[in-house]
Amino acid sequence: MKVLKFYADWCGPCKAYAPIFDKVINSTDIDYQNIDIDKDTDGLAAEHKIRSIPATVFIYDDGTVVKEAGLLSEDKLKDLIK
Repeated sequence: MKVLKFYADWCGPCKAYAPIFDKVINSTDIDYQNIDIDKDTDGLAAEHKIRSIPATVFIYDDGTVVKEAGLLSEDKLKDLIK
């Protein structure tokens, strides 16, 4: 599994989401990437059709991709990581 978190430094909800995301993701061994949409030179935001931030994309080992927009609660984030 891989998790992509899209954010921007100027985004208030992104700042509120960061500690929740960090707490949950750092308690796992999941591969993740934080992507600042203002510095996204790889075009990942366009590839995943990110329209609002924060956004979290979950890429499961079976190829399933789940995209969640907005600030996720700790419980919701844990449910999506399982």
